[in-house]
Amino acid sequence: MDVTYLGESAEAQSLLSRLDKIDGVMSDTRADMAVADLGDIAAEPKDPGPALSRAELLTGLDDAAVEILLAEPTEPLINVQLRHLGGALAEQGQGAAAAVAEPYLLYMLGLSLNPQLAQAVTSVQDRLVRALDGYVSGRKAYTFLAPGERAADAFPEETAARLREIKRARDPQRVIRANFPV
Repeated sequence: MDVTYLGESAEAQSLLSRLDKIDGVMSDTRADMAVADLGDIAAEPKDPGPALSRAELLTGLDDAAVEILLAEPTEPLINVQLRHLGGALAEQGQGAAAAVAEPYLLYMLGLSLNPQLAQAVTSVQDRLVRALDGYVSGRKAYTFLAPGERAADAFPEETAARLREIKRARDPQRVIRANFPV
């Protein structure tokens, strides 16, 4: 289990104590850490690698959705994560992104070491998303966009238009680049 709590250690222990009763936990990264180390919580790779990721925002996670996830074979994926969202993400901030109303994010990752494996990974990701169709909102989180997706998939059209106008006005020479330009 991977958890982030940006408060006092004793309060986190109290809030998370119910997790101690889960049998068969395969990984538990709970520990006090410096803010600079928060990126290590989910063991995200720091170097590029041959992998295909896909993320979907979920509108809920009831027993039926859990059953779907547990029943569907995930091989050759090397990682299927459910991330509970909320907190500051659910509040309207000052940035371009709207509040994230969806309470969960499904993240799937598989290696693409050769074309056959890449196709198998994409197939499983597509199948899982189809199986969860009633739970997938269709919105995208900008920081989880994957190749083939666009920044416009992560923002309402009026926000994307405003970001494009700001980009044209502030960076007419197109010096500032992004993996997913607006």
